[in-house]
Amino acid sequence: MLRYSSNYKPRKLKTAMFFILCGFVFQTARRATLITTGTLLLYILIVVYLLYSIDVWNTGQLKNTILWFVFIGFVQLMNTTKITEPKEYLKASLNSQVKLIVLIEFLVAFHSYGFITELFLVTTATLFACCSVFSKGKTEYKQAQKISDYILAIMGTLIFIDSILNIYNEPGKFISVDTFRDFLVPMLLSVSLLPYVYVFYYLLAYERAFVITHIYTDSKQLQRYAKIRSFVAFKGKPSLIHKWLIYSCIPEFESKETIRTSIDKFKEKQRESTV
Repeated sequence: MLRYSSNYKPRKLKTAMFFILCGFVFQTARRATLITTGTLLLYILIVVYLLYSIDVWNTGQLKNTILWFVFIGFVQLMNTTKITEPKEYLKASLNSQVKLIVLIEFLVAFHSYGFITELFLVTTATLFACCSVFSKGKTEYKQAQKISDYILAIMGTLIFIDSILNIYNEPGKFISVDTFRDFLVPMLLSVSLLPYVYVFYYLLAYERAFVITHIYTDSKQLQRYAKIRSFVAFKGKPSLIHKWLIYSCIPEFESKETIRTSIDKFKEKQRESTV
């Protein structure tokens, strides 16, 4: 009977800690989603205002901006959770801005369809774009990703061909200041989004790492101290901070001194492993 109780308690404690961690992760994700949506909208409004102040953006670019947000901005932000090397991501993103996706986007903006047609195209493309992003990297949804990408490719090709035909039939409308804006605005929006995505990536990485401090201690002061101390000790690298927190345990968060000792021990272990 005693043996059963001694085995049961640790198992019960582990289960409780697991649910606590899940709760913190869910709350963090929900808060991050709300903050991200709000700050992203504010950030885009600021960028649009700056472009408007230098006479690059005008009200005629409203549809263009919405299309950019749906097809490029929103999808690019969702892909932030899959970033492993932010510097490489920035290089790849900068390179991708001058590729076909921006070209197609401004060609679509050049040729106006009926309201019902545009609503259908935007809704359908958004649905399949979200499905593709959600399915990416998940083996069980690999087929769904292929179908979504295939449908998006067909839609893009048809729209591209239709736009080219319209340009051929009415070249005078294509070669104009407004058309140049149609090309320039989505590219500038995409480039201006990169700093936001870069900052968002690090904030998300820190949130994921620091959520563990809520399990180790209930003290807000010690949680704050652990975050600041580890940030300085590991030079702001979220991967090292996360590894240290996984390496640590509850007794090491009893005081500021034990936290410092835990960080020093982990750094010493890291140095030994590289020798």
